[in-house]
Amino acid sequence: MSNLKHSTHAVTIQTPFEKAWSFISDWRNQPQWATSFVKGIRKNGEQIILTTPNGDVPISWETNKEHGIVDMIFPANSRLPTRLIAIGDSLVYIFTFSMPAAVPEEVFRQGQHNMDEELALLKRLLEA
Repeated sequence: MSNLKHSTHAVTIQTPFEKAWSFISDWRNQPQWATSFVKGIRKNGEQIILTTPNGDVPISWETNKEHGIVDMIFPANSRLPTRLIAIGDSLVYIFTFSMPAAVPEEVFRQGQHNMDEELALLKRLLEA
């Protein structure tokens, strides 16, 4: 049995790939759209520090424009994978988050709701 629950969400965005890539791949933009989870983000030397509702967490940021990869890596190599994919004249942004399997179902469902709201906000920002 898995020790994690996963939830994958996607949003279609009508904007040029370059504009979306520039915004999404820049870690400093997280607080503008990931408003439920990212309360702040900063660099301490070379280390990126993400402020979440549960406190500060050191992360790594991995990007690959050719493959549309924008991944956040948490301690213990826990990966939060996202992908930006150009499809025709639009884009699809896919985001998967995980929570411990022991998290109550209502907490997990709230995380899913928050993710949908954050992706809707990202869409509005990028299509403006």
